[in-house]
Amino acid sequence: MPRFGPAFWRTFLPGCSAVPFAEQQAVGHLDDVASQRRARITMARQELPSLLQALAIGGALVLVPLTFLYGMRKLRVQVLFVASVAGLGGFSLLLVFVLDRPFAGDLSVSPAPYREGALAQYWAK
Repeated sequence: MPRFGPAFWRTFLPGCSAVPFAEQQAVGHLDDVASQRRARITMARQELPSLLQALAIGGALVLVPLTFLYGMRKLRVQVLFVASVAGLGGFSLLLVFVLDRPFAGDLSVSPAPYREGALAQYWAK
């Protein structure tokens, strides 16, 4: 990937027809980088729809008490059944909340790819 530093721009003569094209290319690439950055910021600010959050929490609150209605002959089997449904509901809620915040926690998206390659010079400061 060519670098467009001051030395690069000094190689062109003021009246050369390649200067506007090179400037246009550089501005185009810069515009692409800026639009991708805006898209990442927008994605980081978005949340799960409130309807999905209400459905997940409400579903867990309704599902666990409903498991008590299943009359089992052995108390141990019923406790295991209720505990497994509660565990599944809790894990589902945890998954919903972890996926709602992709840039936080242990499973977060890291900035490591941006610290390598062409952008490494900006992280060294």
